[in-house]
Amino acid sequence: MNAAAAPDLERDARDLRRGTRINLLGYGLRLLYPLLTGVVVVLYGRREFGLFVAAQAALLVALRVCLAGFDKAILWWVPRQPPGQERHGLAAALLWVLCASTLAAAAVAAFGAPTLAAWSGDPAAAAPLRWMTLGLVPLALMELLVHACLGRRRLEAQVLVKEGLGAAALPAAAVLLWFAGARQNGLAWSFTLANLAALGGAAWLFHRSFPAPSVAVSRALPRPLVRYALPMGLMELLNSALLRLDVLVLAALTDPATVGVWGVVVQVGNAVRSVRSGFDPLVLAIVSQIHARPDPARLRAAFSRATALVLATQAPIYAFLVAFVPWLLPLLGEGYAAAATPVLVLCAFWVLHGAFGLHGLIVLGYGRSGLAAANVGATLVVETLLLLLLVPPLGLAGAALAVGLAFTIQNVLWTWQARRLTGAWPYDPALRPVLAALAAAAAAMLAAWLIAWPAGETVARVGAFGAFLLTGAVGWLRLHEGSLRHALL
Repeated sequence: MNAAAAPDLERDARDLRRGTRINLLGYGLRLLYPLLTGVVVVLYGRREFGLFVAAQAALLVALRVCLAGFDKAILWWVPRQPPGQERHGLAAALLWVLCASTLAAAAVAAFGAPTLAAWSGDPAAAAPLRWMTLGLVPLALMELLVHACLGRRRLEAQVLVKEGLGAAALPAAAVLLWFAGARQNGLAWSFTLANLAALGGAAWLFHRSFPAPSVAVSRALPRPLVRYALPMGLMELLNSALLRLDVLVLAALTDPATVGVWGVVVQVGNAVRSVRSGFDPLVLAIVSQIHARPDPARLRAAFSRATALVLATQAPIYAFLVAFVPWLLPLLGEGYAAAATPVLVLCAFWVLHGAFGLHGLIVLGYGRSGLAAANVGATLVVETLLLLLLVPPLGLAGAALAVGLAFTIQNVLWTWQARRLTGAWPYDPALRPVLAALAAAAAAMLAAWLIAWPAGETVARVGAFGAFLLTGAVGWLRLHEGSLRHALL
């Protein structure tokens, strides 16, 4: 390692450690979200929640249209700017998003609301969606400001603003509104209120994260930013459609109650998936900076740290779900016990996604947003075919398989492309002991389950999860004692 690279490596390690601490705080919010969602389902009922899920899916697709990729492009753009010019291009991007989101909200209110009412068979279903469109403008502006802060490696924007004020506040507000008597439009109003609160938080953090420009900067959209944003806009539009495709297909093939159950499956799955996505902005900012000033050793070190931290955090969450989801889901009411198998299947794929999906950040950090759009488009086609093939015979389990297999194929594409772009695998040998420790913890959980099963299901489930935690903790402590103490932590 040369002396010039040492400060960058130390900064990357320090930021990843800080990001891990912030994410640990965020895991409480991520776990709180599905719990509050369960309360919302119980209060409002499966049908009302199913209508809300369908309306939210439509609005999130519209969000991708009006953002036009500028949110992700800003995340790539900010780390590449010279000191004092980090705000370059941001004012023009904000103006674009403000105008586009206003038009998109008007279009959804005019044309989307009657469509939702026709699907549900209830003309009154149009009113909640129209209320929800009021939250589209603050949601779009919040997304842009959050990604600008993430470009400055301020992970608080993701965890506290987007996932705290933006996401967890939504079901919390819905519960409060229900008890306040707003039972018809409570879900819709909570969507708008949560996004307004998140926009205020994002604006405050943006002001703290960006110093005043040291030199005059142009307020026009920079051409490199636009060139990166346009394919990213297509990718994000396709990705938004991809993430809601399961809901739309299930809505076409089943009924609102089934869509409501699937909404719970997705929310629990997001608790696992969001562990990886919580590291995405920080890793992308690091990779983008490395690409601007190439340093293969720095890339391997940062990528291996991120992979180890993601896996070490996802694994205990999935072990908890394996042990206790069959107990927890029936508490939501009749019909939810059948969601246990889909939850475990989908979350298993999200663990694999956490291990290999980080390769996509190398592709994006190297500026290849066109490849990213092609990958998501291919995944959209594959998932559509798999959903149509697997949902009729297998129901929600088929939907979980379809989503998981489609994203596995996407991860194969990301991995191959990242290898081609860098010319080498972005791992160092320090990752091997982490994988060995996780494998030992999984084996201990399985062994404890089999040994304790004759004593009863409760003993087996609690004992298996305890064995996983104990073995994993011992392995992690041994890593602390070895050479990985400084490298990973």
